[in-house]
Amino acid sequence: ITFLGTINRRDSVVYRVVPGDEKRASLRAGVRVEKTSTGYTVENNLIRLELSTTQPLVAKGWFDPNGKGSFSDAPLMSVPLELGLKTTNGEYTTGRLPEARITLEEAGPLRAVLRITGPLSIPGRDAAFTYDCRLVMYAETSYFRLVVRLINTTGQPVPVKEAWVRSTFNLKGERLEAVVGLEGKSPKTVTLRGDSWAEVQVESATRNRWGGAFPATLGEAPAGWVALTGTESGVGLGVKDFRPQYPKGLQVSGAGEMKIQLLTTAGATGQVWAAGVAKTHHLTLSFYGARDRERLPELAAITNKPPVATVAAAWLNQLGVLAQPLIDQELIAALDPELKSTALLLKEKNRSALLNLFGPSSDGQAINAEYWGFFNYGDLPVAFTVPWAQPGQYWNNNAYDLPYHLLCAYLQTEDPAFLALGEAALTHWQDVDLVNPIAKPRPFPGLDHLKDPRSGEVGAVDDFRHYANAGLLLGYYLLDDQFGYELALRMADRVTLQAGVTFTDLRTVSAGITTLLAAYQATGEKRYLESAGEILSLVLSWQQQQEGALPTDFIYKTGLVTDSLVAYYRLTRDPKVLAGIQAAVDYSLEHFWDEEAGLIQNAGGLLFTSALDLLYLETGEEKYYCVNERQIRVLTDELAVQEGKDVALYYRNVFSFFNGGRLRSKKK
Repeated sequence: ITFLGTINRRDSVVYRVVPGDEKRASLRAGVRVEKTSTGYTVENNLIRLELSTTQPLVAKGWFDPNGKGSFSDAPLMSVPLELGLKTTNGEYTTGRLPEARITLEEAGPLRAVLRITGPLSIPGRDAAFTYDCRLVMYAETSYFRLVVRLINTTGQPVPVKEAWVRSTFNLKGERLEAVVGLEGKSPKTVTLRGDSWAEVQVESATRNRWGGAFPATLGEAPAGWVALTGTESGVGLGVKDFRPQYPKGLQVSGAGEMKIQLLTTAGATGQVWAAGVAKTHHLTLSFYGARDRERLPELAAITNKPPVATVAAAWLNQLGVLAQPLIDQELIAALDPELKSTALLLKEKNRSALLNLFGPSSDGQAINAEYWGFFNYGDLPVAFTVPWAQPGQYWNNNAYDLPYHLLCAYLQTEDPAFLALGEAALTHWQDVDLVNPIAKPRPFPGLDHLKDPRSGEVGAVDDFRHYANAGLLLGYYLLDDQFGYELALRMADRVTLQAGVTFTDLRTVSAGITTLLAAYQATGEKRYLESAGEILSLVLSWQQQQEGALPTDFIYKTGLVTDSLVAYYRLTRDPKVLAGIQAAVDYSLEHFWDEEAGLIQNAGGLLFTSALDLLYLETGEEKYYCVNERQIRVLTDELAVQEGKDVALYYRNVFSFFNGGRLRSKKK
């Protein structure tokens, strides 16, 4: 398909054809970016920002409340927006460090994206933390977004007492009005003079502490935004998922100083920040005229509920961009009445299983407060009771790409809770579970380290069984998560050089193939497809030696491999791959089919759903459809899936059954 389109300079977006009439953006003034001797200036008709390598993160900021792009000489942001942290060894800030690196990722009339990176170090010390930030400015808006990622690159655990982002703003007037948002209530307002101040801190899931001019009232919970207003203009700051990522704080003063405490003071010893672990926060900074102060509550929506652009589920099904179809009205309408009820029940059961993992929503948050915390937010606890595990509570439950299933559930149900859950899970996975990619000076740092569920400690792993980048890439498209995109491709690059595949654990085979295929679909680079083909050739050769079997200790691992072979076949239509899929399925049906249970050995047999569906579509043999239907009905009517690993596994490809179900309904 050939079509006209506009592409921003250095844009990394993949463009797709979507339904609808042609609409052209009509802008009074687009985003403009200019290179300077020390960085960039970026502006629209309302705000101008100066970015300097010598004054990160943002050197200065101007605001024109009239929206004409006429900025005064005196900046509204008069002191650089500074990032800093305090440890037992001293205080690290961006204001006194080596120069930052600023790169222009994307520039165009609708938005500009700039990357700001650098070290946080104390003079005379080699070890440092590292910051990696993305600043996004949009056309005709008076706010910008800032994603702040802090990484412990010292090589050892560091007790951190406090971390912050702060600046001072040139707000006119003898008194400034301070407003803080509250959950479910009208904002709280106080007046500040000179050196007077006000703050709120979230110390735990149930404890909030108010200080200074903010009066403490029982039952009030901060919504994660604060604003200062002078006689002519004001500034608002917002932190996404403020309370769930406690301890957090917001401080303002009558002198115009505003401070976001990313990590509040944590006693004499501080919060232990493990080596290589990162922490990502999404901030929003908004400039506004004094007459617009009534619109301040919108800052909560801008911060926590950014718009997500996607197409209808029917189009995603038609294009086949996802691993399995979404259960939408168009698909349901094409099914027989009996299958319709099965599809609707399975869709609802999947929805309930995913939501139940994170507990009932609490305090307006999709994740229950039991799972909140600075490093834990976005993950799930796992209770080990097996003899080889040390007793205690462990985390890291994002294996088998649970975030991907959460985002697919959002596309299937349009329930915003899944978007919140998926984003939190992806962020945690990148920050903690995979260990940030720049943590160590290795060819592919971070990617062979994982948080061990047995000990809860970050350590080296022998293979890549935990690799899964489809969720990272889907998060990139839905959430504009450039960090996830880069990590997903880095994972695939690692597999191209060192596959980490071992037939003693077939999870490594599945992870290697699917990771490469996801990167190929995202970039179109054939080297990923060729590398996947090399692994697949090894699998087929090994399978021939096993007389068609894919032997392993658990049947779900064989299902994982057949699922990855199905994904490869859909891209290449290689008949040898189809023959391998059929041989593996036939062997499993002959040796492991349990007629009484209605499953291929056990619930792990559900992983064969995509392979059974493909074989029915390609060969027309009824046995594949009948086995598939029986297993799906067992899942729908009998199985209770409650653990995170099981939900991610057993629902991995079950909806692909309805491809064959739709074809069968048409034949009737």
